[in-house]
Amino acid sequence: MQGITLRNALIFLLLFLVFSCKKEEDTQDPVITIQLPVADNTYNVYENVPVMADVTDETKITSVVISLVSDNYTPVYIGLHLQVSSPHMLVNTQYTLDNIHLETGLYYIMISASDGTNDVRMYRPIHIIGVPKALKKIFVTTSSSTSATNMSVIDSTFISAAPYHTFPGDYVGSSASSYYQQVFMCGNYTGAFASWELQSNTTKFSIAPLISGNPYFTSFYTEDKKNYIGRYDGTIKGYNNSGDVVYSGTANVGYYVTKMMMNDGHLVASEQSKTSPSKLLVSFFTTGTAEQQTPITQDIVTFCEQDENNVFVFGNVAGQGVIQLFDRVNNNLWNPYNYALPVGSILSAVKIDPNTYLIGLSNGTIYKYQYLSSSLTVYAAGYTAIQLRYDDVENRIYIAEQNSISAIDYPSTTYLGSVTSAENIKDISLLYNR
Repeated sequence: MQGITLRNALIFLLLFLVFSCKKEEDTQDPVITIQLPVADNTYNVYENVPVMADVTDETKITSVVISLVSDNYTPVYIGLHLQVSSPHMLVNTQYTLDNIHLETGLYYIMISASDGTNDVRMYRPIHIIGVPKALKKIFVTTSSSTSATNMSVIDSTFISAAPYHTFPGDYVGSSASSYYQQVFMCGNYTGAFASWELQSNTTKFSIAPLISGNPYFTSFYTEDKKNYIGRYDGTIKGYNNSGDVVYSGTANVGYYVTKMMMNDGHLVASEQSKTSPSKLLVSFFTTGTAEQQTPITQDIVTFCEQDENNVFVFGNVAGQGVIQLFDRVNNNLWNPYNYALPVGSILSAVKIDPNTYLIGLSNGTIYKYQYLSSSLTVYAAGYTAIQLRYDDVENRIYIAEQNSISAIDYPSTTYLGSVTSAENIKDISLLYNR
């Protein structure tokens, strides 16, 4: 009986302590009052935004952070962590907009505060004017042998190409990242997948091939922030600008990837059999797992994304150019242009807008294809365009031929100049300031 009484007493004491602790719990949020910036003021990138606010709490403040968030409240830049000294502090500082990648639009200065238990956020809308996008340089990839691949650079004056850097080994693809200000080179049998940092003029990373009788790297595709590599063993890897793997996929057994493109986070790839002429068009889930596939007959030259569900497929069947459109969602590859193309192989294609595409044929003519009207017209004659690039800032088309690069105005085709190359041109890449 005495044991039961003692146990009840202990339970009562425990409950008393629990409820006593609950009474002492901090349930009151910190209070933030923002004086600056003034709502809807406008600032340019590289300007300072004045921030003034009162932050108070009845017990303590453990952290105060100033951040910049987008119009959907997603953080877009680094947070400014302030030193906290008391439960009542006056914030009086500057938030520097020193991110060249900030686009023009509506943002919010967000002040967040915590007392260790309760968190609170307050927002003040501001408008930011981004740095205008501008073409800085054109990188030209050339080669005269399989032992080295050269990269030259043409500045904005478009007068001549100056040697920039030599990458040992052969070539399968190259690109320039405006976001990271880096160039990338990918070999085939002997060349590495490597990146060169433009500001420091140093190698960022290099991934060497395993040299054998087969190619090691078979395909290269770039988005401005990521690069995707296909290998002969069927593996597909996506890399960030530091050379870290951020995506992994695998081709069908006995196949390897020849061309790729990302479409709304889904990789679309052409796969070639190692032992037969069989070819497949395969789409992958965002996780890298194969989603669906369809047989194809054409040798794909390039993909051009039409929208988030559809990809134009430009290539050749028995040396004759064909245009097809791949409905990725429904795994449907069809012919949007129901007429024969002019005699010749497709060498290149570039998207101008979702309805308009320029196509370079081996017959020395660039054609304009318009999807909605299903029309194909001569755009510019006298160019055997192995590569086409569109500068959407100045509305210019850059045309790479075997030993020259020409610039013409779009849509007028006014000739703006050309630069010659002593070596065979492999590719051209446009580098912008951001």
